[in-house]
Amino acid sequence: MPLTSRSLSASREAVHLIWLLPVSPARVWWGLTDPAALPQWIGTVTSGEFAAGSAVTVQHAENYSCISTVLDCTPEALLAMTWEFPDEPLSHLRITLTPDGTFTRLDLTHEGLGAETANYLTGWHTHLLYLEDLLRGCPRPMAEFWPTYEGIASHLS
Repeated sequence: MPLTSRSLSASREAVHLIWLLPVSPARVWWGLTDPAALPQWIGTVTSGEFAAGSAVTVQHAENYSCISTVLDCTPEALLAMTWEFPDEPLSHLRITLTPDGTFTRLDLTHEGLGAETANYLTGWHTHLLYLEDLLRGCPRPMAEFWPTYEGIASHLS
């Protein structure tokens, strides 16, 4: 697994992960923004599009959606957006992509997570594992997401 760094900042209520993906920035961008790719690693786009200034709603589970405003959207380089579930504070997600030889470095920072910060660290770790497998052409069954999450949580505690 090409996770190279993961950290939690209690003072900023933030998580930060760096992941090296064995594909081009164009392929990673597809995984991050294409409505056909998203259900295989994070959720289903039910409204909106990934363009600066747009609102996007992603359903993560039945009757449980995240509403985001896209703040910056530079294809193959940067995706910055708000992140808001009904029962959580408004937070900010920033993902940058940088070519690194035959890999793409994905640098994810999610700030303003409040009491959910530790859960988000494990959650993003799990989601990025799913994203990597999707990009490599061997997607994991979403039915195994929570057992995978629990396994990562127990291994890293």
